Amino acid sequence: MKVICEEQTVREISESMIPSQSDDAWHPIEDPNYIEWWYFDIMNIDGSLVRGQFYISGDVSRPRKVRTGVRASYVRPDGTELLIDEKLPYSSFTSSTEVCAVEIGKNFIRGDISHCELHIENGEKSLDLKLDAGIEGIKSHACFGDETKCMYWVVPQPRGQARGTFRTRGETLDIKGLGYRDHNWLNFSPLDVIAYWDWGRVYDEEYTIIFADIVTSKKFDNARIKPLIIYDTGKLLYMTSETNKWSLSKTDIKFDPVAQMELPQTHLVKLKDEDLSLEMDLQLEKIFQKIDPLADFNPLVRFLIRTFKAKPSIISLYSVGSGTLNLAGRENALTCKAVHELVRNF
Repeated sequence: MKVICEEQTVREISESMIPSQSDDAWHPIEDPNYIEWWYFDIMNIDGSLVRGQFYISGDVSRPRKVRTGVRASYVRPDGTELLIDEKLPYSSFTSSTEVCAVEIGKNFIRGDISHCELHIENGEKSLDLKLDAGIEGIKSHACFGDETKCMYWVVPQPRGQARGTFRTRGETLDIKGLGYRDHNWLNFSPLDVIAYWDWGRVYDEEYTIIFADIVTSKKFDNARIKPLIIYDTGKLLYMTSETNKWSLSKTDIKFDPVAQMELPQTHLVKLKDEDLSLEMDLQLEKIFQKIDPLADFNPLVRFLIRTFKAKPSIISLYSVGSGTLNLAGRENALTCKAVHELVRNF
């Protein structure tokens, strides 16, 4: 079966690639494999990390089959995590299909392409956040098998200034740092289509690099989808989805006792295209979150999937490093901070 994904390289964002307000709204689908989520993460100036998502999944024409909820975490510099993880009934979910305005119980995310506000709580903890971005975002999609089974990726805020608080009963933690927000939806089973993906955001003082290396299952001939995007402080400099333009190498593989699996300690990103080149050396500093995608499944179903199909996992990494970005003969040294994620479905 084939993967339908346009490969292209651009230096300016075309009109068709710019996210609209409705792209960031709700996209209800009557399909049991439907999943949609609004994601955000923050690199705080004190070294802490904040991330979370609003989500909904299941056939929206069958309310009892729909799952929805919110998740938010504050990871201190020492690695300890404060977690909010609330699962709520479909009746608690409301959203616009024209703009970003999602409410799940007392939780909400709302705003436009350049600004958003969100609130997540569970009674004992709460997160309040504002994110403002001055860089124009981007959108893309890929289809699998035919044009009825697709995944959409909308990045309304590739880099922004984040401010807010994470509160517990005993303390108030200030949030101030660099933020990222995206929005995804799909209508197929990821376990059947995607073998793994490695994606992330790299921040330098001036430049932002977003990358993803997605590898499909054998059913789709292990085809790759590889977007890489480079921004300066105000605009897109370069975007490619051509698989031969850049490479992501993972080396120094070691068993990690926290993740309970072998993980690369080094990510090397290399790009060469006419008058532009990029090299980044990202060194793993810490694993700050591990998520089991099957945690909420029926125990028997979870056992059967893990035994006969796959052992999926989501591992979130924080890396630091250095690099160089050469633009038309001008070499720019990069000091890199990266939040990236390994998703495995095997």
